[in-house]
Formats: sequence, C-alpha cells, structure tokens
Amino acid sequence: MRRSVAGVSVLAVAAGLAVSGPAQAATNEFRTVTRDGIVLQYQRVAKAVTPVTGTGPTRSDFDGDGVDDIAASADPYVHSFPQSPAGLVVVRYSSAPYVDYYATAVSPAGGCVCFGEVLAVGDFNGDGYDDLAASEVQEYDHSAKVHAGGVWVIPGSSTGLRLDSAKHFSQSTSGVPGASEDGDFFGSALAAGDINGDGRDDLAIGAYGEAIGTIRDAGAVTVLYGGTSGLTGTGAQQLHQNQAAVPGSAERGDNFGWTLAIGKVNNNRYADLVIGAPQENNDSSPFGSGMITLMWGSASGVKLSGATSVTGLALRGLTGRSDSYVWDLGMALAVGDVNGDGLGEVIAGAPYSQIPKGNEGAVAVFTVGSAGLSSGAAKLITQATAGVPGTREVGDLFGATLAVGDVTGDGRADVLVGAPGEAIGTKAEAGTIALLKGSAAGLTGTGAQGFDQDHAVVPGGAERGDRFGGSVAILNLNGKGPLDAIVASPGEAVSGDQAGLPSGAVALFHGGSGGLAPLATSWSGLSLRTDLVWPKWYGRRLASAQDGALYY
Repeated sequence: MRRSVAGVSVLAVAAGLAVSGPAQAATNEFRTVTRDGIVLQYQRVAKAVTPVTGTGPTRSDFDGDGVDDIAASADPYVHSFPQSPAGLVVVRYSSAPYVDYYATAVSPAGGCVCFGEVLAVGDFNGDGYDDLAASEVQEYDHSAKVHAGGVWVIPGSSTGLRLDSAKHFSQSTSGVPGASEDGDFFGSALAAGDINGDGRDDLAIGAYGEAIGTIRDAGAVTVLYGGTSGLTGTGAQQLHQNQAAVPGSAERGDNFGWTLAIGKVNNNRYADLVIGAPQENNDSSPFGSGMITLMWGSASGVKLSGATSVTGLALRGLTGRSDSYVWDLGMALAVGDVNGDGLGEVIAGAPYSQIPKGNEGAVAVFTVGSAGLSSGAAKLITQATAGVPGTREVGDLFGATLAVGDVTGDGRADVLVGAPGEAIGTKAEAGTIALLKGSAAGLTGTGAQGFDQDHAVVPGGAERGDRFGGSVAILNLNGKGPLDAIVASPGEAVSGDQAGLPSGAVALFHGGSGGLAPLATSWSGLSLRTDLVWPKWYGRRLASAQDGALYY
C-alpha cells in the first residue's frame, strides 16, 4: 500500500471556539495523507477545553479519557480546502483541546459528496482507544478505474485520532474478496464488534450494489478482522445470498448488506452479525418485504452454518390488521440486551411499514438466544402500541433510526427510536424521537418518553424539514452514571444560514433513572465553521455502534 504524508501548514485565525459561534483558534493545522491514490484532507482547530476523566462504558472514546467523543458527518458547503472535498466528518473531543475535520478529495473522475455518510467506531487494534471508520460509497478506485466505494479507518490515541496512521480499504486492497466494480457501494453500511473473540473489534462492510454473477444490486458483506496493527485484508470473508451458508438467494435489487449490526445474542464469547436486506421480495411479495439475517460469530470468524432469517412478510400478523404490512424490514438495525438476561435482542426498523396508510413505521424486537431469529419470538412496536408517544401518521418513518443502550441505569438496554418524518402540528418533517425502555419482560411502551423541538428544554423549535431524529446515538457524554443520548436535526436552519441550506444541529440528553433529560446545550454546523469549511446538514450521521441507514 503506497503511503505519503504532506507537510504541515499553520494558518493564523482569531479567538477560541464557543458553542454559540464559529469554531476559531489561535492556530490551525492542515495536512493531507494519500492512500491508494485517494487524498484525505485534515484540519485541526484548537479550542479551549477542560480535560475530563470518566468511568463506565464508552462507545466512541477516541482519546481514552473515559468520556465519549462525537464524530458526525456534514456537507462541506462553503470551503477553501486545497482540493474540492467529497464529504466532511467533524470530530469533537471531550478532553483533547481541538476539533478535527476530515474530508476526502473529489477525484478528477468525479463522484458524489458522500464521504462520512456512514460511520462506525471500534477498537480494531485492541490498544484501548476507539478508532473511527468512515466510508465513501462512490469513491473512485484508481486501480480498477470505477466508482466502487472505499473505507477509511483512523486509529485513536491519547491525543485523539491519528491521521498519519490512517488505513484505506477497498475491494482492490490485498486480501479483500471480490473486485471493485462500478456501483458496488462498498462501505454503504458499517458495523464493528468482536466476531472472533480475540479481544479486538472487527469491521463488517456492506456493499448493497454488489453484483453476484450477473445479478445486479444483489448485495454482499465483507468482514475485515482486527489485529495488533489494526484491520487487515488477510483472512477477510465475503458473504452473499448465493452461498449455501446464507439464507435466501441473490436476486436483483435485494440490497443485501444495506444495514449491519454486531452484538452478542447467545451465551458464548463471540459477537454475532446481523445483516439487513430491506428490498428483499420488494417486487414479488404484495404483503411485506425486507429480510434480516443473523449469522453466528466463532473463533474463525463468521460461522458458515446455522444462520437464520426473518422477512417482513412473516411479521404481518403482528400488526393485528388485515390492511397493514411490514415493508422494508431492516432499514435500521441494532443489538442490545433489553430484558437484562445477558443476551442481546435484535432490533430492526421498518420505517416504511403501512399501518394501515403508509410509511407510519414500526420497530421489530427479536428474542434470539441459541435458536436464532424467528417470527414467533418477535414483538412489533408502533406509535399505536400502548404507552408509546405520538400517533401513527402517514410519513412519520418511525424506526428510521435506532440507538440502543442503558440510559436508565437498571442493567437493561433501552431503545431510542427516530421518527424524522413526524409532523409537529402543521410542520411536516419536523421530526420526533421516542425512548422505549427495557424491562424484565423485554422492550415495552410502558414509561416511554417522547421529545421534539417544541419541548420546553430541547434547543431550537420544531420547524418544517428539521428532521429531528434523523440520526441518533447513545453514548457516555458526562463520564458517569447511565448512558446519554445525542439527537441530530440535520435540516435545522440557524440564524445566518442561506434559505434552503441548513447548517444542521445536534441536541444533548443526559440519562438517569427516569430516562432521558434534555439539556439546553446544542451546537450547529455554523458553530463549527472554520476558516476552511462551513459544515451544512451537520449530524447527517453520528458515529455509534448502532445506527440506521440514511433515509433521505
């Protein structure tokens, strides 16, 4: 793998970073690295910070201080990068005295502005610092000369993410199965977890546009395994539906690998892999579509036996109505132990479900254990479920995004559900979230909480197109007690924005015994503006162990 590191330039700008104003600093650092002909641009902007030390579990702790850091994607709207950026990822550290900005460069062959629209976090080298994975699904492969997609992995350290140690993977990387082909969308889903039980996280990579033989857009998943030096192509596996070990068969447009989640659902030491194919049977079944597949982890990686799957059609009876259907099951995926028995449940979003009018949305919860997935061990939760806030309406997209973690501190995972299409009054697509709480009986609507931007404490106000809940994450934000939450409204416009070009914003919530408590704290793309870039649609994606696919 060819590597080159550009020199450092120091640029003078004005005073320090504040939540209410653009990110500024006494000094900026700009550098680039190049891997496989792909340029990754980087800006580090100093900010005032008081170092913290936290306790308890973390999910995205790049600098190892016990408090999670926040990586989020955005559009690089106004920029003066040396090369036109193909997307933007902003990393705000809890202790490190700077904010990092990462942007790949648009190839002379063109491509989309989509770097960072899929993010994942894992400790791939086992050094105790989380690492960031960010993909660009239409990245140009200089070897194959096609727009096939690629994934960057940037390792963490005591000083934050280390640009110079960044790795790049594509289907032209040595050891990675398959070949780069136009429209593969390699990196269209990412999930991290320790599948082979060696104490280092592994990375599953979706390529929902992968052709299997002559079958276009059938989809495939590649698993890269961690090691002392991080992820490697050595020993990588590729999974698709024309393999005997994988349920179903490869069909055009299945989009196998659209979403991914990794978590431990049985009582061995290996994390297991869940794969979403939300377009499965979309054209052939009039009563439901989509499929999720569970494949077991093992010492040798993903086990090529014992896989199970469930389709949206199989869940139709759980709607309780003859005029309702579960469409596009698996548009969002997560794994968490919602009943506290030590084993994870599989949570699947089906935001386009028709219950009964269209796109109201639903969330399916599967109790798994050693038997695997079964429609007979599933529960369907909608906004008509007792205790769940809101009313199911056309276009709500309940279940478009998911995050799982224990925010109440009772030892059971709770599920944060985004409904970014929810209308608040007459304000279409203002968006809302619901926290569904875990219990000894599993996930329940009892005691559920709902929030939108018209809540008295939540920053901003509900406005048309805000899409509050368009991305969600459950993280450790204060270094103590139960986990906390971040909710993005990528369509949020702030003062200073041009019409139709929102900066986007994120809001913070602290966890506690009663559930989530909103904070008045938030920041926007405008508040993170630097001399080189103004992030727009900030929060399109939040780096987390579990998150849903972008729905817009």
